[in-house]
Amino acid sequence: MVLQISEELADVIQQEAKERQETVENFLRSTLQRERTLSNRQKIEREQKWWESLPLTKRAEFSGKYIAIHNRQLVDHDKNETELYARIRKKFGKTPVLIMPAEGPQDIHIYSPRVIQE
Repeated sequence: MVLQISEELADVIQQEAKERQETVENFLRSTLQRERTLSNRQKIEREQKWWESLPLTKRAEFSGKYIAIHNRQLVDHDKNETELYARIRKKFGKTPVLIMPAEGPQDIHIYSPRVIQE
């Protein structure tokens, strides 16, 4: 595959990679990973704000349970966080989905696949 970019952008990328003592490919790969991570965190924060904006009576229906929210929708819930997590991963794969106690977060667990660079 060939990706065409302007010479100006190519120069900027090469200079940044050189300053970091990385290959262009590794620089781009790590930059894209950071951007993906930031985007995923922002999505999770938006999901949490949405949940917290719902009326307390609605949230109270799920008291004592863990909830899963994706695209501002409650997509699943369970008393067992591990079982809920397994179902969500099966259904959504690596897509970021907020999983937290319905009452709000006490501890935040971030499940993320590790990136191993060779």
